[in-house]
Amino acid sequence: MTYLNTLAQPVLEIPPSINAAAWQNRSRTAPARWNTYLNQVCSQTVSDWLQDARETLDRTALQNLWQLVNGTSFRLDAHRIIVIPDKTMDTREFRVPQEWVDIPSWVGDYYFAAQVDPDEATILIWGYTTHAQLKALGEYDASDRMYSLDAEQMSQDFAVFALTRELYPQAVTRAEIAALAPVPAVQAENLVQRLANPEILQPRLEIPFQLWGALLEQSEWQQRLGQLRQGVRSVSLRQWLQNTIAEGWQTLDSLLGDEPALAYRFRQTADATRPTVQCVKILELREHTFWLSVVIEQEEGDRLSVRVQLRGAERDEILPSGVMLTMLSSAGEVVQSVEARDQDNLIQLRRFRCSAGTEFSLQISFDRVQVTEDFIA
Repeated sequence: MTYLNTLAQPVLEIPPSINAAAWQNRSRTAPARWNTYLNQVCSQTVSDWLQDARETLDRTALQNLWQLVNGTSFRLDAHRIIVIPDKTMDTREFRVPQEWVDIPSWVGDYYFAAQVDPDEATILIWGYTTHAQLKALGEYDASDRMYSLDAEQMSQDFAVFALTRELYPQAVTRAEIAALAPVPAVQAENLVQRLANPEILQPRLEIPFQLWGALLEQSEWQQRLGQLRQGVRSVSLRQWLQNTIAEGWQTLDSLLGDEPALAYRFRQTADATRPTVQCVKILELREHTFWLSVVIEQEEGDRLSVRVQLRGAERDEILPSGVMLTMLSSAGEVVQSVEARDQDNLIQLRRFRCSAGTEFSLQISFDRVQVTEDFIA
């Protein structure tokens, strides 16, 4: 383990490029913009200081997280480090959001207090503590759901921190905490839609912590809410089962209500014993009109079965050769793809299943033009 700066209380310089880039974040509310700036400069600068550390989430996931909670986590060898940035010049106490203390999968071993000075472009790492000390000695304020610890109760010499980790790698750093009951998928989706409202400036204080913590512990819902708070909207398939159809989509029956015979021909087979919805979106690419059809079936638990077709808008219309239908993962990787051949009147993906909160995209491409639709199960 090595450090770029071995002072007892390191003062880290924020590189100009990192500082400038952090101000460009597109958060929709002032608190989220400021929170994202603090965490972005802190995470990138601290990761350079702790040369062996790595962030536990990718950059996109972090941007979503910072819409909701202050703080960043790192993995340093066998230990999890939580860094909490603050712009205040007062270092008499260390304040940590409850999420980093009482959500089991978020808990860290060590917690660093970071004072960010945007004017001087510096970060002072002024103290650290452990999870066990936060739970034993910290005061909890229910009004803002923060744990606070007096500076006098914290360690403030990072040379000692390095030595302690080296000599006592098995030292007890965490207190035991209770598990949080998972939130059912339908309830989680309703909460996410409610908390996505940008008029709610602090969604973390809007619902009881047991619900909020459980929602964030399910990473799919946490990322979904973070995206919505930034104005990034995916089509929620689960809402279709509640008769809430996304803008731009139509049920097959509403699209072809006056042509039942044609609707019957377009309808994809489904298990009549399960809740099923088929929706269509009309797409225009290179003067061609396509119907993108998505059928979902509710399976046991929170899983959905999904079938996807692409066809022309006219009866028995032949698709133009070369049009492609592709499924992408949330990371942008191709999961499956199919291309229209001569005389194909439709193309379809293999049926797939996904659990609640799973994100994916469907991409239609033709003659160097692409249309992408984002979904969440």
